[in-house]
Amino acid sequence: MMDSIQITQISDLHLGSDKDATLAGVNTLDSFKAVLNALNDQGRGDDLLLLSGDLSGESSAEAYVLLNQLLLEKGKQVIWLPGNHDDSELMQKGLINFPPSAVVEMGEWGILIVDSSQSGTPIGHISEAQLQHVKIGLEQLAGKAVLIAMHHSPIEVGSRWLDTQKIQNADALYDLLIQHGNVKAVITGHVHQHFDGLWGELILHTTPSSCIQFRQNSDDFALSDQPPGYRWLNLKASGVIETGVEFIAGFDQSPDIQNTGY
Repeated sequence: MMDSIQITQISDLHLGSDKDATLAGVNTLDSFKAVLNALNDQGRGDDLLLLSGDLSGESSAEAYVLLNQLLLEKGKQVIWLPGNHDDSELMQKGLINFPPSAVVEMGEWGILIVDSSQSGTPIGHISEAQLQHVKIGLEQLAGKAVLIAMHHSPIEVGSRWLDTQKIQNADALYDLLIQHGNVKAVITGHVHQHFDGLWGELILHTTPSSCIQFRQNSDDFALSDQPPGYRWLNLKASGVIETGVEFIAGFDQSPDIQNTGY
């Protein structure tokens, strides 16, 4: 029995179609590489990577090919899921060495991947097909501790402009997740900030972006000067999750905090 499964969640990479692509003045490939380097420095270089959406900032086929090449070179194990800036079909084609996973079983744990994205809007939604996938996945994982991973937050995080983009039909998903009593936590991206709270009876963690952060508790779009970040998780065989957020010290690029949107 494995004592602990180590996972690093990296979210909202916003990679562009080439190595020089930037978002609000930050080279997003550089910032992602800085996160990977930090994992090595902190002894987490062999973690399973969970990339929780917006891997490209513009649904770029080239971005996914670039990411595939980098992850392959680094010898990473990867689970990924789409965000609102992604194109699932292009992801599957570009991330050719990392086929999509819907349900992952590891020791005493199961990871259930949920697609909360919908075409043409930043607002989260769980389709009927995805709700059915969740129902079947939870049945498959009965008896295991379960971690749910998706892109959008199902609840408000305290930023008015972002909170309008939360999952529209979160109650339908919640009703499924609560039935089996074995969902230990839900992790999401999208909000470019860390947040730890409760969704009803479920523990919820959001994760900072690997490039730029949104300013917390803001009514309108606003950037923070926080550096790139990630979330680490230790899934214990007992069903307990240890988790925390790290920001990359010494990253030498700063976002343009005057930026008013993208």
